[in-house]
Amino acid sequence: MRIAQISNNTIPVPPKDYGGTQREVYYLTEELLRRGHKVYLFAKKGTSARSTKTFYYPSNDAKEQLAFIKKNLPDGIDFIHDHYGIVAKANPPIPTIRSSHSKGVTGVQIPVYVSKKIWSKYGDRKGFFVHNGIRMKDYTFRKKKKKHLLFLGRIMKEKGTHLAVKVAKKTGKDLILAGPIHDNKYFKSKIQPHLNKHIRYVGPVGGKKKQQLLSEASCVLFTSTWDEPFGLVLIEAMACGTPALGFKKGGAVPEVLKGMPALICKNTKSMIAKAKHPKKLPSARACRRYVKTNFSDRAMTSKFLKLYKKIIMEKQYKLNKQSTWNEI
Repeated sequence: MRIAQISNNTIPVPPKDYGGTQREVYYLTEELLRRGHKVYLFAKKGTSARSTKTFYYPSNDAKEQLAFIKKNLPDGIDFIHDHYGIVAKANPPIPTIRSSHSKGVTGVQIPVYVSKKIWSKYGDRKGFFVHNGIRMKDYTFRKKKKKHLLFLGRIMKEKGTHLAVKVAKKTGKDLILAGPIHDNKYFKSKIQPHLNKHIRYVGPVGGKKKQQLLSEASCVLFTSTWDEPFGLVLIEAMACGTPALGFKKGGAVPEVLKGMPALICKNTKSMIAKAKHPKKLPSARACRRYVKTNFSDRAMTSKFLKLYKKIIMEKQYKLNKQSTWNEI
């Protein structure tokens, strides 16, 4: 197939640190190429992902970007996978999906969400859902763990960083907090007063440092209390062989951990009990095997290819070939 992947103009593909959307574009593009498909990538200048051909946006203006895509889109494209939104909203005469990594999207024919939870609750069950996937070789596996706990994510109330602190204190275990501060007032009032030699904040992390933190912890505390669209840290931790504990009411958390019910916590009390005894949690090999089977880049790509073909085959989307590009 000849497939166009549309990223945005904020972060190159792949991202150096944070950037879930760009990482999905990267994994998907590389795996599609490995399977013999031709992939044309539209992305920010500085992108280093392999592709059949990469086109770099000339400006930050959405209308100019859309005009650039229309002008440079190669002939004979079979499918457009838009991770940005501007192409799908323009309703091109080519089968197109719009991937959403957050809540509901409007104004596009075929939205695709990262979880069944978001598709059902915010997407009104329109379109489809395909779970995120990661490349296993990018995650360091470590069987022997250290004793400390880890919180990795944005430092903000919705992510429940203060609950991770509470869990650590109740278990008597050391805690490492890592991630960018998204709410300074929250950090200063709810987190900073608790920092000491046992509870440490190490700032935003990426690359080898992130790998080290994920692979060494006895378990990861995913204390998010909002409707998580997916929860990428869950599968990143387990790919490293580290069990990740998450709340039952954390959006898509129970969906992602469906095959690992021992990691799902009803509340903070339940999380404290589980974090106290990490040896009773799924083994390092079981965690990694679970991710490889269900949430690897290969599993994700297979699902997207199946979806591409389904959409191309269905008559209602073939009619789209008779339409013309809309303005945005």
